[in-house]
Amino acid sequence: MGAIGKAKMAALEAAGEDEIFGMIAAGKNASDVIAHYDVGWSLFHKWVASGEGRAQRYDEAKQMAGHYYASQAQKIADEIHQHEASVNSAKLAVDVLKWKAAKASPEYDTRQRDVAINISVNDLHAQAAQLLNSVGADVIEGEAVEVEDDD
Repeated sequence: MGAIGKAKMAALEAAGEDEIFGMIAAGKNASDVIAHYDVGWSLFHKWVASGEGRAQRYDEAKQMAGHYYASQAQKIADEIHQHEASVNSAKLAVDVLKWKAAKASPEYDTRQRDVAINISVNDLHAQAAQLLNSVGADVIEGEAVEVEDDD
């Protein structure tokens, strides 16, 4: 790291976690913090990784930001009845805040999850034969014969 990088890292250290993570918890995103302290993404994340337990405290600040975004979305939704002409812009603002809340804190992620289930018929037959075998039932072995229709 060069002299400029060291100076910028020192500026982050001087500002301290309370101030920086306080900004994030109050709804500022990492881009805002990076611009405020005039550092790059790489340097900011090196700073986060450099302190013992700092990454966890950073995650906690992001989670608090999720609560902030969710409360802001609720506030806008509650106040919209006063300004009925701006319903669409309020809905957009609420949707953006809900998205930000979900990104900051997974508990606010309301998207439906797709669940994929793959079932193999061969596996089912093998399991059924194994189950019958385990209870002492007779398993009939044989071959299927194709029957043609006379119609």
